[in-house]
Amino acid sequence: MPIAIPNQGEDSRPVPKQVQCLENGTDLFKMFEADMNRFDEKAVRKGYHKMATYVHPEKLGREATEADKARFTRLKQAYTVMMDEQLRAVYRQECFGIAGSGGVPPKGHEAALSRALELARELRKMGEERAIVLHKAAEVGWSESAKDQDGRALRGAIQKHAHKFNLFNDISSEEDDAELEKERRGLTVDQILERSPKYADKYLEKVKPLLTDPKISKSAAGGAFTMQEDPQCLPFLQESPKTVQRHLRKCRTALKQMNWAMTSLLQHKDSPWRGLEVKGSLAEHGCVKLLDLIKSGMAFGKFSEVHEEEFVKLIDNLHRLYMDVFERRGQELLKAAIAVELDVIYLLPESGGRLPDQCRVLLQELKARNDLNGKPGKITAWDYSLQRYTVELEKEEKKKDTDAPANPDMFGLGDVEDEDEDNDDEKNQLELAIPKKLMVLTKNVLVDLNPPKNKLDSLVKDWNAWRKRPRSVSASQDAEAVAAALGPPLESMANFLMEAAQAVSTGCATGGGGAELIADDCRQALSGARNLAAKLLGEEPTEPPKAPPLNEPAPALVPFKGDEVSQALKEAAEVAQAAIEINKDKKKKKSRSRKRKRKRSSSSSSSGKKKRKK
Repeated sequence: MPIAIPNQGEDSRPVPKQVQCLENGTDLFKMFEADMNRFDEKAVRKGYHKMATYVHPEKLGREATEADKARFTRLKQAYTVMMDEQLRAVYRQECFGIAGSGGVPPKGHEAALSRALELARELRKMGEERAIVLHKAAEVGWSESAKDQDGRALRGAIQKHAHKFNLFNDISSEEDDAELEKERRGLTVDQILERSPKYADKYLEKVKPLLTDPKISKSAAGGAFTMQEDPQCLPFLQESPKTVQRHLRKCRTALKQMNWAMTSLLQHKDSPWRGLEVKGSLAEHGCVKLLDLIKSGMAFGKFSEVHEEEFVKLIDNLHRLYMDVFERRGQELLKAAIAVELDVIYLLPESGGRLPDQCRVLLQELKARNDLNGKPGKITAWDYSLQRYTVELEKEEKKKDTDAPANPDMFGLGDVEDEDEDNDDEKNQLELAIPKKLMVLTKNVLVDLNPPKNKLDSLVKDWNAWRKRPRSVSASQDAEAVAAALGPPLESMANFLMEAAQAVSTGCATGGGGAELIADDCRQALSGARNLAAKLLGEEPTEPPKAPPLNEPAPALVPFKGDEVSQALKEAAEVAQAAIEINKDKKKKKSRSRKRKRKRSSSSSSSGKKKRKK
């Protein structure tokens, strides 16, 4: 706590104007005339020496009173806080606060100064304890001796000196992020967006053991958990510090991946992390900071209130981020359940249209090119006039023969190699004859159901994993009521998706006519999943749009809405039409005048000829 300046009553001397800031609650930045954003040590040192001339006991020219000594001590305390970067940051945060969600309210000068001095005392105490340990290791050494059953020391005791001590290396070492950097290198924005759900699932999985520990939360109905009002963070650290450290390392790695994805997708319109950037950075910063503090606590075998306070803050930030990521991940899966219907129903028979573009198909019943039957490809276009698909064939990867001997002459395989080369030339000639694109009829394509099957299987797996994760329930909520309200719909959604996945798998296994067998069951399951997903999202379920048409649609007529933009467009169109008609009239007049001139010239020439004949 900052020292209090005693009041001497009527005999007290007037306080100089230059040092009244020590008593009236002026913050340290104004006291030393320092810029908060651009700190200058010279300015602070100059301000300290200037005020010291008014409160230093040896420079007063008289006997210093208790109030003078207290002022000088308070000045030294303020100077110590300002010159230390860590203490200055704590003072600034406590005095002025941090704005925004998850911030800190301002507490004023006195509370901030006392908090900074308390932290300085804790750091000084930890430094003294560390110095004692190092001094003991350097001077005396640490003897490790084995004892027998009677407690007597056995011979052969090994004495460890300072250079043999390993205080921090085995306790906590930062993980090598080379694998993360290797994974990130070369990823495009679309690839990062595709991998974002994987990063979210990894964070939810790594932070679960820490939040569901009995000392942090208590279990509730339906596999949920409720955070304790006063979590036992200090006993948790004292009992199992290595367990806490291991969980924090995993959380830090998951947070690094997630925050990197957030930063990369800041300007992307479809970013799933919108609004979570601040919470993610706070959680990662708190995780790194607490890991550094746990290093010293494990080295000295003691954890203080500083560790407990930082642990409580970190648990709060991790819990808030967990709730947000959990809810957004569920919403993404529900939207994916609605979107997956469009990827399946257009591929089923009797869809009322053609197959969409980029659909994977297999060629069949080609009489002119039997060698292309069974070849996979993708539909790239549809010709309305010819009623044919344009299919781009997939290239087959050549398999290299790795079993060939390194030295064929040793085994007398020269003639065999010549034959193989001739066969390779013939194969290359055949491969060159395979076209890149081909126009085929509708009967010559067979839909490949493996891509929608894989997508449905992945969706079923992710949905079951998400709904089995523990849900955070506040103390004011009834956990049993929440479980009773959400349990049956989530299970019904899992059943719908499972039925659709099984139907598509059956269609893949049965071959060409399998799609007709599973069409009704698949449509019914996907329709139920769509309606339930829309209900859980709070939206009205809408029927999917019709399949792409076989015939070219008529041009759409845009009705006149009556707004300013439509009125301006209508007037501009009328002016342009009037200008076109005026140009047409001018052209007609010019053509008429040219015809008249021609007639006159022809009549004059004919009359001249008649006169000559006469």
